Amino acid sequence: MWLTWEGGKFVLENDLRLALGIDVWEVMSDGRCATNDFKAAAKFRAFASSKAQKILNRAFVKRYPAPASPLPPFLDPHQIDGVRWVLTRSRSYLAHAPGAGKTWEAVIAAILTEAGGQALFVVPPSLTVNWAREVTYIAALMRPRSFPMVAVIPDSANQDYAGWGAEFVIVPDSMLTRDWVLTRLIEMPKRFVAVDEASRFKEATAQRTLALFGGELSDGRVSPGLIHDEHCRHAVLLDGSPMPNRPMELWAPTYAMCPESIDFMNQQEFGMQFCGARLNDFGRWEFRHDSNADELKRRLQKDFMHVVPEEALKHPERRRSLLLMSDDVRTLAMQKWERTNLSKISFDDISEGMSKGDIAHHRKELGLKKVPWTVNYVKQRCEDKNEAILVFAWHREVCHELERQLGGIGFRLIMGGTPKDERTTIIERFQEGTIRGIIGNIAAMGRGNNLQAGDRAVFHEWSWSDEDNKQCEKRISRRGNNKAFMRSDYIACPNSLDEITLGAVFRKADRVKRIVG
Repeated sequence: MWLTWEGGKFVLENDLRLALGIDVWEVMSDGRCATNDFKAAAKFRAFASSKAQKILNRAFVKRYPAPASPLPPFLDPHQIDGVRWVLTRSRSYLAHAPGAGKTWEAVIAAILTEAGGQALFVVPPSLTVNWAREVTYIAALMRPRSFPMVAVIPDSANQDYAGWGAEFVIVPDSMLTRDWVLTRLIEMPKRFVAVDEASRFKEATAQRTLALFGGELSDGRVSPGLIHDEHCRHAVLLDGSPMPNRPMELWAPTYAMCPESIDFMNQQEFGMQFCGARLNDFGRWEFRHDSNADELKRRLQKDFMHVVPEEALKHPERRRSLLLMSDDVRTLAMQKWERTNLSKISFDDISEGMSKGDIAHHRKELGLKKVPWTVNYVKQRCEDKNEAILVFAWHREVCHELERQLGGIGFRLIMGGTPKDERTTIIERFQEGTIRGIIGNIAAMGRGNNLQAGDRAVFHEWSWSDEDNKQCEKRISRRGNNKAFMRSDYIACPNSLDEITLGAVFRKADRVKRIVG
């Protein structure tokens, strides 16, 4: 029994005061906790199931004293606060706006962690080179007399890869479910684990989410969860957009890392409380909206999520412009399809998951039709204003068509599948000013790249998740760009799917800001 009645008080076997009300539980001489507050005891009993016990044993956030030594003076104040937040908690989430320097915070915290073992960084595949450079540079800066050992696990089945013993190990998150990778990562003595772009683990049943947080994989293997290593003193999630669309995307990481912050609510309970639960036409609950946003914000930011909003950074202001094309490029067939189908779509619930079948086909065809207009607009800005421009699109075919028509004036393409060395070269040349612009697929170019040399972002297409669009805009609106503001142009075909969805996307941004802002 976890909870017993002794001498007129409720007694707990474990020190769970932070979860159950620190003011009403007292620590006894043998380390157990006691209270005579019946309400506090009832609250505990409600969650004392076997599942809650398992979670509390593995994921309950431990508190540590603040680091005694001063933190590096080259950090900004918000970065110093972020490093301290990580080092004083066993589990944490840095929800800092894009460009705030989360990578530096995580690496410095890993270096300063007072425990033996290795530091593991789980990052998107396209960012492994960026992370390796940053870790090497920061480690050399912090410890100039030692040579940092940094290893990137390759995208191949080289099971004898020599870098497994390095102090800093970087692994693509796409490799987590590979048997030879997961086995080695579980065995690795980890003192520190950092997960970049943590919103990629928002789906509770996704294989990489189960590998990271713990659970049974589709092939029958069971992952204990990389963040639950008994030697791991600190595990931290990093993301400038922790909630791309709706509150339900916060449940999986919160339940795995800090379940006490949401009273150990399961997914259904969390949805009913914070996700604007509604019954659909089939009598099933859907959690596509938000409710009790202020309460959720308070719970998350009390002891788990450290938030730095964009307004707190000294970055150029982001200004958006909607450019309605002077021509309606839709064919009669496309216009007919929109008249027939758009009225059936709830645009307030819009997400990339909806972009399937006919709507995906129509969206791509509209993107292809718009290419000549966008190309003409970009060429005019390059010729008249001599601007360095990032052009963003969603579909691969559209990206290739933009490259075909803009390649002649010095634009290069980055998308999923672009080799890492080629990607790095393109970015370096753009920063040096030796190429005019970059055409970027939103999924491949929207995160992790510093492109302060850019003057303008042009969205030929956009994501139906505004957090993805914001991440793209922040590639140029960040430290090192001294302009007063940066302009992002959204090019829309008038009266079409474009114009309607863009309004819904911008409205949805307000929902995110109410909880993580």
